[in-house]
Amino acid sequence: MAALALALPASAAAQGTGVIRAGAASIGASWHVGASAGQYASDGSFVSVHDAGPETDPGFHSTRRASSYGIQSRLSVRAVVVEGPDGARHAIVKNDFYIPQDLIWRRTAHMLEAKPELGIGRENLTMAVTHNHSSPMYSSTAWGVWAFQDVYDVRFFEYYATMMRRAVERAVADLRPARVGASVSQFDKTHRHSFGGAVAEDGTPAGYPVSDIDTDLTVLRFDDVSGEGRPEPIATIVNWGGHPEFLDGNDLISADYIGPTERMVDRLTKGVTVWTQGDVGTAEPERSTFHSIHERLEFTHREYAQADYAGYLLSQAIYDTWRDIARRTPENPDRFVRFTRTGEVASVDKWFPGPVSHPYPGVSSCRTDAGVNGDPRVPVVGLPDCVGAFQGPHALADLAGLPEPPTPATNPIDPGLSTDDFQAAGIPVPENYSAPSYGAVQEDASVHLQALRIGNILLTFCSCEQWKDQSLNIKTRTNRVEDDIHLGYDWSKECAQQPDTTWICPDPRTRSFYGDEKNLDPISDEFVQRMRAQVLNDAAGWNTLAYLPYAESEPVDPKLIKGNYTHTELPPEQGYKLTVAVGMANDYNGYIASYREYQRGDHYRKALTAWGPHSSDYMATHLMEMGGFLNGGPPVPDDPGQEKVAPDLAINDQKARAIGTVGAAAVRAYEEQLPDDGGDPHQVDPPKDVERFGATFFRWVGGSNYTDGPRVRVDRRVGKRWRPFADGSGEVPVTLRFPDGPGVQSYAEGSHEWTWTAHFEAFAAPFDPGVWGTRATPVGEYRFVIFGASRKGGERVPYRLKSDTFRVRPWSGITADDVRLSRRGKVSASVGPRRVIEVEGNEEADPPILPLQAEIGPIDYPDTYESPARFIDNERTVFRDPRAPNDVSQLEWYCFHCTWRPWLDTGDAKRVRFQVRGRGKKVDGVRGVRGVRRGDRWVMRGRLCRGETALVPRRGVRDSFGNFNGTPSTAVTGTRRC
Repeated sequence: MAALALALPASAAAQGTGVIRAGAASIGASWHVGASAGQYASDGSFVSVHDAGPETDPGFHSTRRASSYGIQSRLSVRAVVVEGPDGARHAIVKNDFYIPQDLIWRRTAHMLEAKPELGIGRENLTMAVTHNHSSPMYSSTAWGVWAFQDVYDVRFFEYYATMMRRAVERAVADLRPARVGASVSQFDKTHRHSFGGAVAEDGTPAGYPVSDIDTDLTVLRFDDVSGEGRPEPIATIVNWGGHPEFLDGNDLISADYIGPTERMVDRLTKGVTVWTQGDVGTAEPERSTFHSIHERLEFTHREYAQADYAGYLLSQAIYDTWRDIARRTPENPDRFVRFTRTGEVASVDKWFPGPVSHPYPGVSSCRTDAGVNGDPRVPVVGLPDCVGAFQGPHALADLAGLPEPPTPATNPIDPGLSTDDFQAAGIPVPENYSAPSYGAVQEDASVHLQALRIGNILLTFCSCEQWKDQSLNIKTRTNRVEDDIHLGYDWSKECAQQPDTTWICPDPRTRSFYGDEKNLDPISDEFVQRMRAQVLNDAAGWNTLAYLPYAESEPVDPKLIKGNYTHTELPPEQGYKLTVAVGMANDYNGYIASYREYQRGDHYRKALTAWGPHSSDYMATHLMEMGGFLNGGPPVPDDPGQEKVAPDLAINDQKARAIGTVGAAAVRAYEEQLPDDGGDPHQVDPPKDVERFGATFFRWVGGSNYTDGPRVRVDRRVGKRWRPFADGSGEVPVTLRFPDGPGVQSYAEGSHEWTWTAHFEAFAAPFDPGVWGTRATPVGEYRFVIFGASRKGGERVPYRLKSDTFRVRPWSGITADDVRLSRRGKVSASVGPRRVIEVEGNEEADPPILPLQAEIGPIDYPDTYESPARFIDNERTVFRDPRAPNDVSQLEWYCFHCTWRPWLDTGDAKRVRFQVRGRGKKVDGVRGVRGVRRGDRWVMRGRLCRGETALVPRRGVRDSFGNFNGTPSTAVTGTRRC
C-alpha cells in the first residue's frame, strides 16, 4: 500500500450520481459475558467469576482479570458511509474499544477489499474508538496493552473485524441522496481537565486549569433527501472529548456514558448516532471541580445512574445543535456549515515514519537529568511510567512485589549536574530517553494519519489520545482566519515580575471552583522565559536532518528553543469553515503531550507519548498539510526515513492476513467442538408486578455465554398494541448465572441449562431518562421480549421469548402524618415519609467539620431494592458544600450503587385532599376538602365543626407523578361550634 493514498471512486460508483449520498448502520456488538469488563475489572483467575463462589466460565474468556457476569449496557458498532458527487467514498466505523489498534483495523479493511463493489478499503476506512474503560478489548497483540485490559483472544479479534465489516456493508447498502450540514456548540458540564495543574521540576507552573478543556461539541447531520416530503435523518456524527471513565470495577460490560447518549440521541433524531472522540486525552469526567457542587455534576467513577444523567445532558446539547443546522440558528456562526447536497467528498490516507530523531515509538520517556544527578531511571520496568531506584517509596520494589528495602528514598550522592551544563558546553545531550514500545504498545513502527473533506468540513483523524492543545491547534491552523493559532496554555500571562527580576506565579494545583488560590515561591526570570519559550516559540525546523543532533536536546538560550507547535497555517483559500479534530482513530500512539508538558518532568501521560517531545506538532502539522492537500494545496511531502514505511506496512498486512486466515479457522474449529446447551429456551420466573421505586426481574433459560448474547427489550401496551419502551442501552441490564462445579460437568455433557436474568426498574427521575416524554415510568402493562440463541445439534439456533405481562403501578408509599387540629378548628397535616440521617463530622479539621442531622424529605423516595445483581447496594453518600460545610441545607446526597437508573431522591406533594365525615353546619355525610400548602404543612380549607372528623384518605396525597399515600392518616374530631 502506498504511503500516501487519495481515496478514489469505487468501481461500482465510479460515475457518481452528481450528489452526495450517505448511509448508516448500527449493529449490537457486545462480546461475550465472561470476558473481563475493561480496565477496572477485578483481578482474578482465568476461569473464576469474581465473588461468585465456585462458579466458573467454561468459555475461558478472561486470563488475568475476573470474568464479567452481565451486561449493563450493550456495546455497538456503528458506521456511516459518505459518497461524493463523483463516487468517491469514505467510511467511518465506530466501536467501543478501549484503544484503537492497527491490526484489527487492517483485518477489517482486508475483509472489505474482498468485496470491491463496496468501494471501501485501507485508503478510505476510518476506525473511530470511544475509549471505553468498561468494555472488553482483546484485539491487541501488543503485550503492554494487556496490563490495562486482558490478553489477546483471536476469537474476539475475528468477531469484531466481522462486526465492523457488516456495519460498513449495511451502511453502503443504505446509501441514499443526502444533504449534510454541521454546527458547533459549547458544552462543559460533564468533563474537566484530566490532570489539572502541576508544578514543573524547575518550580514553574505547569499542567492546566481544571476548566481548560475543548468545549466544542460538533455535530454533523446527514439527512435523506430522496423523497418529496421532509428530509429524513440518516446519521449524526458527534465529536466531543470525554473519557468514558464514569464507572468503577463492577465486572459488568457497559458502554459507560456513551450508551445512554447514543440511546437518547438516536430516539430524538431518529437516525444513527456515530460517536467520535475529540480531546479525550485531557478530558475526564467532572467531579465538581469547576462547577458548583449543587449542579450535581459528580461523574468520575460515580456509576450508572450518573452516567445516564451525563448522557441526558449531552443528548440535549447534541439535539439542540442538530436542530440548529436545519433552523440555521447556530451558536457559532463562524463555524456553521449550511446543508449541501453537492459538496466535494475526498479523503487522504498517509503513513509517516516518525520523527527523524525518534524513529521508533517509545515508552516511559525518562528524564536524563535524574540520571545525571545520580537517580537513574529505568524505562519499561514501570510500564508505562518511568521508575527510578530512588523515586518515591521504592517504586521498583513495589513493582516487583518485594518488601520495602531499608535504603533511603533519595540518593545520598548528588553530582550537582544537569543537561544544561552539557548543552552549554555544546554537547547536545537528550533531555529524555525511552524504551522502544513497538510490540509492547504499538503494533507498527509508523504513524497513521487520515483526513476527510466533506464540502467546507474537514475531519482529521489522529492515531492518538489527543489533547486539547493539539485539537485547538489543528482547528486554528486549518480555518480561514489568519494569525489565530492556538499554541498552548501560557501560565506566564498570570505571572507578575518583581523588582528583583523574579516572578510570582499562581500555583496551578489550587485552581478549582472552590479553590483557595495560592502562589508558588518566587521563580527566576531564566525559568519563566524558558517556560514561555517552550509554549510560544516556533517549532519549525525541528524535524530535519540538519537539526537531528539537537531535536531532543533543549538549547540553553530560550530564544533557540523549538516550542509547542510550528507556526504555519493554511492560507485562507485552502482553509475550512469547520474542522473536526478526531482522536483515537485507527491506531494508538499514546497520549500526545505538547512539548512543554513533555519537558516539564516525568509523569504518566508523558510516559505514553510515543514519538518524543515534538510528537504533538508532528501529528498536527502533518494533519494540517493533509487538509490543505484536499483543498487545492500541494501534496504532503515525504519525511526523512520514509523508506521504512513500506516494509512496516507490508509486515502488518501479512500479519493481519495470517491472523485472519488462521484465526477464522481456529474460531470455526473451536465452535464446532462446543457442547449443546441444555434445555429449550423457556421462562423460569415470570416478572412480578412492581410499584415505582422498585424493580422486577425476568429469569429464563437461554444459551451459553459463548453462544448467547441475548438482546432484551421491554414493551409497553399502548391501547391494543405493544410498543418498544426500554432496551439494553442501560435501561434493561442482563446478568448470568455461571455453572458451578457439577454445572461445568453438565456443560461438557451438553445438558447444562444457562439461566439469565433481566432487570427492569420502575421509578421517577429528576429528568426524562429515556426520552419517554415523562420523568416517571408510565403506569400500565409491560412485558419482556428476549432475542437470543442457543446451541442445538451442533448449530446456533435463534430463539425468541416473551414473558408473562406485568404491571407498573404508582408508588403507594407516600404518607400523611402528624394530623393536627388547632384551637381555631383548622386541620393540618404534613407529608412524608421523612428520614433523619446522622452525618459524621471531623472536629479536628481546620476549620472543624461538625456532625449534622439531616432531614430527607418532605417525601423521601425509596433508595433501592433487593436485587440478584451484586452491584445494587444501599449506601448513601453525602457531599458538603466547601463554602458552607456545616450548613445542613447545603448538603448534596447521592446513592451511587443503589440503582441502575437515575431515581429521584426527594419530592413533595402536588395536592392534598382531606375527607370530612359527620354532620356539619351545611353538609351531612362525607365530603372532600382541598388542602392548601402553608409553609411545611398542608391546611384544610375551612374549619372542622363539632361532631365532624377529618383525615387524609387513601390516595388523598399525590405527587406530580401520580404516586400517592397507600394508607389513610389518623383522624381528628372537631370541638368547635360552627
